[in-house]
Amino acid sequence: MLKVGDQYTTEFIITQKQIEAFAELSGDKNPLHLDAAYAAETPFKKPIAHGIFSASFISKVLGMDFPGEGTLYLSQNLSFKRPVYPDQAYEVRMEIIETVEGKHTGTIKTQVFDKEKNKLVVDGEAQVRHLDQLP
Repeated sequence: MLKVGDQYTTEFIITQKQIEAFAELSGDKNPLHLDAAYAAETPFKKPIAHGIFSASFISKVLGMDFPGEGTLYLSQNLSFKRPVYPDQAYEVRMEIIETVEGKHTGTIKTQVFDKEKNKLVVDGEAQVRHLDQLP
């Protein structure tokens, strides 16, 4: 049974090939994500991942690891603080900040950090429901 204060952390790396696949799937083919020459002329200097793609690793953790299989993702708020670049290490950090007894729901702080710089890149909170893991 998970409780307030429980935490989970995992790492990931996004590749340029994954960014290209996400662009194809989503239809968001903004050159900021796909064209190195275009991105070089921006403040980012090189292609960056789609914000929602970088946040999708939160969904992976919720559905597979913490709370895990059987989790129903009810809502999410997100704030994109810094760019996510391909081929760099990032870390998803989760913490249960609230549970609702009897409803099997909870609020989880959902954050993504640049692992090398320990800088917050994605910040948010998720509302989830899980029949087995939450009180």
